[in-house]
Amino acid sequence: MKPKYWGLLATLLLFLIFIVLSMKFESTTYLYVASVCPILVVPFLPDIRSNQYIKPKGNGAVRLISMENKDSGDTDFLVILFEPGYIKWNGGKLFFNLADNMKDVYVKPDPFAATLTVLKYDLFKHRRKKNWIGISLDQLEQRTEQLSYTTNEVNRLIIRTSDIQELLQTNFKQPASVGQQVGA
Repeated sequence: MKPKYWGLLATLLLFLIFIVLSMKFESTTYLYVASVCPILVVPFLPDIRSNQYIKPKGNGAVRLISMENKDSGDTDFLVILFEPGYIKWNGGKLFFNLADNMKDVYVKPDPFAATLTVLKYDLFKHRRKKNWIGISLDQLEQRTEQLSYTTNEVNRLIIRTSDIQELLQTNFKQPASVGQQVGA
């Protein structure tokens, strides 16, 4: 378990102990201490707003489009089109479902399109949801510091399909031999 979860469990256990002590000894002092414990829990609560999930809807606010190579018919790029301001860049992660991508869709050229390239180091798999891929928005935002446009102007993300396939084929579990070598 992560240290954040241990802290959450410890403060909740502490709260319950002081509540039981205040009832057993009928002491207001223990009750006052127990009333402070919820304040101690706050730093250990998970940040729910750090993740964003995009789902293409009928209104066209966001679209996932597979761009195919005309010669081979393979998909080379996955383009995520959205309106500027749609993505909350201060959130840590952006998740999308691979099953939501569309093929054979014409993308109208836009001379004012601000595009960011998502590298394979920016991608990761969702822990629990199959076929959901995450993008680290913090890393993308750091790269825009050197560009002539800001994240508020960005309306396209381009991802190489080979990077996504490589990510889906990797297994994050370490072999036992690696752990044994470290401990030796």
